[in-house]
Amino acid sequence: MPMSIFERCRRRFPRRGGPLGRTTVFTTLGLAAAGCATGEANEPEQTLQTLTVGRQTIVSSVEATGTVEPIRVIEVKSQAGGEVLDLPVELGDNVEQGTLLVRIDPRDVNNAHAQAQADLDVAEAQADVAERQLERIEALHESDIVTSEELESAILSAANARASLVRATTNLELAEDKLDDVTLRAPITGTVVERTVEQGQVVTGTRDLTGGTVLMRMADLTEVQVRMLVDETDIGRLQPGLPADITVEAYPNRTFRGSVLKIEPQAVVEQNVTMFAVLTRISNEDDLLRPGMNADVEVVIGRQADVLAVSNSGIKTQQEAMQIVRALEIDADVNALLRDFQSQDRPEGAAEGDGPAEGEEEQMIGGVPMSEFQSMSQEERMRVFQNLSDEERRRMMQQFRNQGGGGPGGGGGGAARRADEPRPAFVFRYDESGLLDLKPVMIGLSDFDHTHIIRGLEEGEEIVAVPTSLIAQQEFLDRIRSRTSLPGIGGR
Repeated sequence: MPMSIFERCRRRFPRRGGPLGRTTVFTTLGLAAAGCATGEANEPEQTLQTLTVGRQTIVSSVEATGTVEPIRVIEVKSQAGGEVLDLPVELGDNVEQGTLLVRIDPRDVNNAHAQAQADLDVAEAQADVAERQLERIEALHESDIVTSEELESAILSAANARASLVRATTNLELAEDKLDDVTLRAPITGTVVERTVEQGQVVTGTRDLTGGTVLMRMADLTEVQVRMLVDETDIGRLQPGLPADITVEAYPNRTFRGSVLKIEPQAVVEQNVTMFAVLTRISNEDDLLRPGMNADVEVVIGRQADVLAVSNSGIKTQQEAMQIVRALEIDADVNALLRDFQSQDRPEGAAEGDGPAEGEEEQMIGGVPMSEFQSMSQEERMRVFQNLSDEERRRMMQQFRNQGGGGPGGGGGGAARRADEPRPAFVFRYDESGLLDLKPVMIGLSDFDHTHIIRGLEEGEEIVAVPTSLIAQQEFLDRIRSRTSLPGIGGR
């Protein structure tokens, strides 16, 4: 009987004689599978790449580009109109608080102030005369010399005079305020980042809701921020306070240190990609960073030095391990291996929820222990979930929320997982007979190249990098088997 493709392929991935470090990298799965299907006797055997567990420094980070911008920009506005007589500061000047910035021709406001002072003098005289006339009318009214109508008229005149005095006093105060509007001083210690007027230009005064005409803008550049857009898939790994390394093209050999300030709540969609704005604050005491500079930001999620690690290509998730085991027809129960591994004593620092504490009764879900339920595949979880009553389902969801986990499908519904939080995974290795075998491990922090091995492997131990493209290949062959009965493909 002809052998199936994956039986043939599994036999063609044996452990080769000689040093494992000189094994051939299996790169072209499609061609290899085609070769397996032919069954030719003289075709060369394919071997998989082996990886050695060693010590590495792992730095997990999120990288993005952004723009340097001031944290706060202050607008310098004028509510007085007239010609700009003096403009002693230039764009980019650093000025102290209270420094003269702009002086506007004061003739209009001086004239308005003089007029208001004159109106006040008149109002004071009118109020004084009206009060004395009222006193005389009241005395004459007591002697029945004047009528009541004349007394009422005198009272009204005195009230109008007092009202005019109030108006004149208020107008004078406003005119005095306008005297200050022609002389503008720096509201903060900072840098002039924008100037919209020139000396000799005539500006229009206004006191509407805008607060006046903008003459220049200032910002404190001793501390700046970088606004960058981060893909939504990485947002869950970021939080305020994480350290960040910033580089700009103007100083390519210098790294500026900062920290994440905040993550803005509103998403930004660009070219059908959802992203969030992340603000990173940086000290700029040397005044090297300028608004508008393009910056590359690397936010460090976690850093671990001199830890056991292996290449990411050798680490497989539970779902990937199950699919590869099925594709290569390896005799291994992924769920059982994981349950046995999680039931072992955990070292200090292992993740909570891997099993019950000593002396504590483990919680059950539909008659299945919590640790066993967590190691099940998604399909197995859903079968258990469908057999639960409404009350059992509510109790189960509460247990997952208390542990910060997701629902029966395995999705995350609680707090975001720490980047270095221990979690189970799988690796493949050669057993004593030279065939592929599966082994569970506990992993931690990962970067673009390596993953921290918390337990399950020792330094110098070797594993096999089984390509995940076998999963797609297995799915393709399953579809072929359902439609044909060709030798070596149609059945096993």
